[in-house]
Amino acid sequence: MEYDYEKLLEKAYEELPEKVKEHKRFEIPQIASIVQGKITVVQNLVEVAKLINRPPEMLVKYLLRELGTAGSLEGQYLIMKGQFRQPQIQEKFEAFLAQYVLCPECGRPDTRIIKEDRITLLKCEACGSRHPLSAIRTASVPKRSTKPEVGEEITVQITQTGKHGDGVAKLGEYIIYVSGAREGQRVKARITGVQGTRIFATAIEVLR
Repeated sequence: MEYDYEKLLEKAYEELPEKVKEHKRFEIPQIASIVQGKITVVQNLVEVAKLINRPPEMLVKYLLRELGTAGSLEGQYLIMKGQFRQPQIQEKFEAFLAQYVLCPECGRPDTRIIKEDRITLLKCEACGSRHPLSAIRTASVPKRSTKPEVGEEITVQITQTGKHGDGVAKLGEYIIYVSGAREGQRVKARITGVQGTRIFATAIEVLR
């Protein structure tokens, strides 16, 4: 029995998943970052992670490892030690996309990470392919070589309120108590005291 070639193609197309039929081109999100003194702030980390359907913590772990630095997710921001240019961060982000988001077969971002028999796989919802993934290992980052000093100015993201009403932030292994700062603010502060891993400071400017 002979089949019409065009009808066969049409039938095959109709049986494809809807996501494969869509031809909307994936646009790579752009990282928004700014250098503030000795730190770099990625301002849209959570937003970008949502766009690529990956946990923010996963992206944070990858960027810190690849950039060889320490940092933490503070609200919507990723705060990293050191000065990193936007193109440098964007390059690492796109490497993350290539390894943990985009399908190696069809190039689509319609993927999810699954586990089967203790093996982590990247499964494509568009073409159905599966590819093994390697775990993201945390980089070994040396602690700050110089101890914070009284009078030094630092930029921090206030993530909570202390029992005495001061703003509280983290900077590597240090916990910073900032008077005159409120939760949710990113401030420039001047260090007024250091006790072990506790730093006491006063806010001198609220940053945007």
